[in-house]
Amino acid sequence: PSPGAAAAPAAAALAGFVGDIDELQLAKVARSAGFIKFAAIGQGPDQAKLVSFSVDEETASWLSGYFAVILKSVTLDGWVVIGLLMIMAALSWVVMIDRSTYLTRQAKANAVFMKSFREVADDLTVLDSGEDAATLGGRLTAADAKVLKSSSLYRIYHIGAEEIRHRFARNGGRAVVLSGASIAAIRAALDGGVVKEIQRLNRMMVILTIAISGGPFLGLLGTVVGVMITFAAIAASGDVNVNAIAPGIAAALVATVAGLGVAIPALFGYN
Repeated sequence: PSPGAAAAPAAAALAGFVGDIDELQLAKVARSAGFIKFAAIGQGPDQAKLVSFSVDEETASWLSGYFAVILKSVTLDGWVVIGLLMIMAALSWVVMIDRSTYLTRQAKANAVFMKSFREVADDLTVLDSGEDAATLGGRLTAADAKVLKSSSLYRIYHIGAEEIRHRFARNGGRAVVLSGASIAAIRAALDGGVVKEIQRLNRMMVILTIAISGGPFLGLLGTVVGVMITFAAIAASGDVNVNAIAPGIAAALVATVAGLGVAIPALFGYN
């Protein structure tokens, strides 16, 4: 086309324009109105409409990220179950610490008793010497005698010593021949002492068994109730969307995780 024909559309496009031209671009193809508006905004003072900066990226933690989303989605019934499991976990840890401390104290005390008992085992007259059995005939120091008070073996030994001393006392301190009935009575007294010591060892262990067997079931209960509530909410709204289901299901599974978190340590502690 002639230069005059090309200048006519340009003049028509610039009709009504008032101002100075800062930049002129020539394109081989016709640009749409949206492209021209985009270019104008990008070159003007309103660039914030195109590009915006968010806050600085932070490292995810327990209070942010996926875990925070899950906790925010936990319903009231889920928190009730988790609260019960936390109480159960605290009780089980108290029992494990208490039993561990008791067994350690028993092991040390029994070791002291066995060492002292081997020294007097060949001299049974120490049982009827009339002295306090806690000192094993005066052969123990005051510190060892104090430790023996925590020894389960000493308590059983002391029962037998008292039974034999009682029979010696009735015979005026002279040697006696123990009858079969006396032996049976002494054995029954020792068996009673053994039962009491076993009860002391097993004290509060039932809490661990409850945590082992009841923790996962409580967690499962919380999960089932949470899933039911999630699907009931979906049924009521009629909006089947994975983005609406996922947080509720994930929050419901938190109860199962809490139940396993109670049961697994209690299982190892119980064994």
